[in-house]
Amino acid sequence: MKQSNKIYILGGVILVFIVLIYFFGQSRSAKNSSDDWTESYKPAEIGPFGTYIMKELIDTVGLFGNFIELDQELSDVLVDNPDENDIYFFIGKTNFLSEASTTYLLDFVDAGNVAFMSAEYFPTEFLDEICYDRNWIFRDSVLADTIQHFKFHHPDLAAKRYTFKSIKQNKVSERLWFYFNEFAFDNEHLKSVQSIGSSTTDQWNFVHIKYGNGHIFLHSNPYLFTNISMTKREGFQYAENVLKHLPPGRIQWDRYNLEWHNDNNDDDGGDERRSVLEFIMQHPPLYWALFLLLIGALLYIVFKGKRTQPLVPAIDMKENTSLQYIDTLSSLYLQEKKHNKLIKLKERTFLNFIAERYYIQSNKRDEKFVEKIAIKSHVDPALIREIFKQFERLEKEKNVTDDALILLHKKIEQFHKTCR
Repeated sequence: MKQSNKIYILGGVILVFIVLIYFFGQSRSAKNSSDDWTESYKPAEIGPFGTYIMKELIDTVGLFGNFIELDQELSDVLVDNPDENDIYFFIGKTNFLSEASTTYLLDFVDAGNVAFMSAEYFPTEFLDEICYDRNWIFRDSVLADTIQHFKFHHPDLAAKRYTFKSIKQNKVSERLWFYFNEFAFDNEHLKSVQSIGSSTTDQWNFVHIKYGNGHIFLHSNPYLFTNISMTKREGFQYAENVLKHLPPGRIQWDRYNLEWHNDNNDDDGGDERRSVLEFIMQHPPLYWALFLLLIGALLYIVFKGKRTQPLVPAIDMKENTSLQYIDTLSSLYLQEKKHNKLIKLKERTFLNFIAERYYIQSNKRDEKFVEKIAIKSHVDPALIREIFKQFERLEKEKNVTDDALILLHKKIEQFHKTCR
């Protein structure tokens, strides 16, 4: 076979692959698009109805330690560590817990742990345990409206009202708002049932139940924790105050039961086998790696298939001289004894490093700012406080000594060596 024919065949195969990837992979990548209005409630999705912002809030609030995502049946992955408070966490339209997983979860709570569920439809077996009639859990407490107002009952939070609009396809639209029927809970079986949040018309949407040695928190409006809600200031504050009601511990976020899973999967030989191409399409990094590989191979065929031309010498890339400029400027300030300018330059460089690496910015150098940096960088807060105190003190002094400047430099170097 001629060399040219081989090139044409290989080129045709690559083009077919590119077309398949384009049409087969587009629906996969759309899941993470901000234009996807599917009510998925998945913690990794940045679309309007994902819960990525809620996940980031939990990860940075500093109350819940290591964050765990559950992607299998609860009996296989839900961990009960006797040395700490474990929290089962779920946000979604429907919780598809199986009967076995529901039993496992209730035993988990009874052992002294916490369960938080925000859903419009709860597992049947779960409702049977906490209600005398599961059909009464909402009863007539379902409203169709475009806007609702919420509040908390805790004295420190009772004065604030939170307003939420129902948004769909970037337009205000009507949706169902679910509220608990306060008479549906089985008070004889449970130790206590308490409303800790409601609408401004006193319809319950956030309740606390003492179950065995543990606690159950139920919330009937998962929409309030979606990205589209939490991008608003009121929505973010509302979610933050909901988390304040939970005792500190280790959150285990259940994303497995956002979808229904057939309990009889093993009857046909286990999980459905997926092709290699389908697996690649479900993982954007692999998808783009394959796409770039095929494009590269196509370009190689197009240009390498022609007669080889003399190599063109490579052009040296322009170096990033910004750091050299800062070093040179620092040296000039040091030689001219302009320590005050050097300190301001160091502070600006230090704050730029924090902003670029940890996405933390603030005009105030207060304790909250220090704690955020400490959580993200894993650096001792005392060292961070000392660096900012040194900046503040030295900027006020007219004559800064070399020793003070060296001490500040060492502390900044220590931060850079220990940060992650």
